[in-house]
Amino acid sequence: MIRVLVYWFFLLPLFSWSQLTIDVNLTLDKQLIGLNQTLSLNEQSFQLEQARFYLSKFEFFQNNRLVAVDPIEAYLVDFEIDSTRKIIFPTIQADQIDEIRFLFGIDSVTNTSGAMTGALDPMYGMYWSWQSGYINCKLEGTVLTPKREAFQLHLGGYTSPFLAAQLIVLENSKTSATKLNIDLKSIMGEVVLSQSNLHVMSPCVKAVEYAQILAKSFDLKP
Repeated sequence: MIRVLVYWFFLLPLFSWSQLTIDVNLTLDKQLIGLNQTLSLNEQSFQLEQARFYLSKFEFFQNNRLVAVDPIEAYLVDFEIDSTRKIIFPTIQADQIDEIRFLFGIDSVTNTSGAMTGALDPMYGMYWSWQSGYINCKLEGTVLTPKREAFQLHLGGYTSPFLAAQLIVLENSKTSATKLNIDLKSIMGEVVLSQSNLHVMSPCVKAVEYAQILAKSFDLKP
């Protein structure tokens, strides 16, 4: 028995070495950014003071065939808490999948199922009400020029016509450590340039539009 345990102790790193780990980053025009920095875009400047969003329903494919489904319902990524930016899938062999699919946000079924534990606990401030459901994404900060003004983007909605959750499909490089970069250039370009939709705080057409813009900004890199 002892001999078996010893063998298992030495072999375990070999089995877990290629487990998939995803580090989530925010970028602006492909440059890494963080909270409370003065950032420039189109000769204007802004600060991002809060960034939180849900990633959920992870599925893993090889040659267009579903090979694994993540049992965890959802992950809340909060850029004020560094540990939430690393998502580990201990049972997923990184070199055996070539595509990852997941939702940016929370789907309608989960919104109506009463599943309010773990990352979905309303204590995290990402839940409006049973009528409006979960906030899929929060981006808050201040536009600094040409005039100083706060912006609050709380994007969500789970009933038609305001279905805000977005399906993300990305190719996997088959490396164990992967970076999921979300580039804010397009969404902040809309916010900073227009300065007419700085406060989106409930399910609406603009919330869906902003969610669609963000969904096109996801990129998976080795």
